[in-house]
Amino acid sequence: MRTLGAIFGTLALAGCVTQQHDNRFQVGAAPDGLVMIGVADNAAHTQPEYFMLWRKVDAATGAFAPLNGRTSFEAHTNDNNSVRLRGVPGEFESKQLEPGVYALDSIFAILHDQHVNYFAQGLVTGPERPSFQLSAGEAVYLGIWELTIKEEYADGHLWRLDAADMNAAARAANVTNGALTLRQTETRSVTCTPTRLSDLSERQVC
Repeated sequence: MRTLGAIFGTLALAGCVTQQHDNRFQVGAAPDGLVMIGVADNAAHTQPEYFMLWRKVDAATGAFAPLNGRTSFEAHTNDNNSVRLRGVPGEFESKQLEPGVYALDSIFAILHDQHVNYFAQGLVTGPERPSFQLSAGEAVYLGIWELTIKEEYADGHLWRLDAADMNAAARAANVTNGALTLRQTETRSVTCTPTRLSDLSERQVC
């Protein structure tokens, strides 16, 4: 009996240690939120590298909040750290963010042609643009977005919002303890004042 008690005690202790070291996003308990999105090249334009920037909207002003790692999320194609699923277009990325409203700032593309790079800006000057709400402890999935170049501008739109994609990507990424929620974006008005991302970059953001 003492041996059985020791075994059960050891198993219980191991379970507690495992829970304490679970570094995944804790759905329903985390102070931040988590967003997951899929991005895919248009079949006709597979060469460019795309960057899709989402930013938090300041609740007081209704304008974009300053750019920083806690209030912005950039998904991009050809990312070595992204999750890919067999039979599903594109790749999936996720990030923890401050709760709040987020909106699409811009899409940017780099076309690599031997030793020369060409750029395609994709500012959403709108001001109408896709947006979504993110609450504390919530993990949302925004679907797969198709990115392409129209004339000389980078562009994108929601291609598919599907629970099967979400569940498969969540299992493969294994970044959450708890289920993701499908989140359909809504149209929101956020003004854009174009500016260069930095003095060393050709990219423009709002």
